Amino acid sequence: MKKAIDIEVRWARKDDGDAWLAMRQALWPECPDGIHEADMLQVMASGGGAFLAMTPLSGPAGFAEVSLRREHVEGASSSPVAYLEGWFVAPPRRGEGVGRALVEAAVRWAREIGAGELASDTELENEEGQSAHQGLGFHEVGRSVHYLRRL
Repeated sequence: MKKAIDIEVRWARKDDGDAWLAMRQALWPECPDGIHEADMLQVMASGGGAFLAMTPLSGPAGFAEVSLRREHVEGASSSPVAYLEGWFVAPPRRGEGVGRALVEAAVRWAREIGAGELASDTELENEEGQSAHQGLGFHEVGRSVHYLRRL
C-alpha cells in the first residue's frame, strides 16, 4: 500500500454533478451518459446519493454511491438494506486509503439511517474489486449469472 494521502470525504452537493458523472463514466465507460444521469437521479430518489473523496491538489479522487434498497438483497437478513451501488477510486490514488475512507463514510451513513447491513456487488471477473471488498470486511454471499430474453 502506498502512503496515505490527505483526503476529504463528503456528501456530493448539487454542484458536484459533473465530477460524480465523470467518475461514473470512468467506472462504467460502456454506459451512455443518459443512463448515468438517470441512475444518479434514481439513487438520490432512493434516499441515497454519493460520497466524494476530494484531495487538496488533484480534486476528485473517488466516489462511493449509496442507496437504500427495499427489495430483496442477496444474503441480507433485514430490510431496507443500505447498498454500495458504485465504488471507484481514480487509478493514481489507489492504494492510498481513498477506497477505505469512502466505504467507512458509507458505513457511517448506513448506521445513521438505521440500516443494519451494507451490501454491495462486483462483476465475477473483477478480482481486484472482490479483493478490495473482502479487505474491508465484506463477505461473499453468492454468485450469479443473469439472463434476459427479449420478447
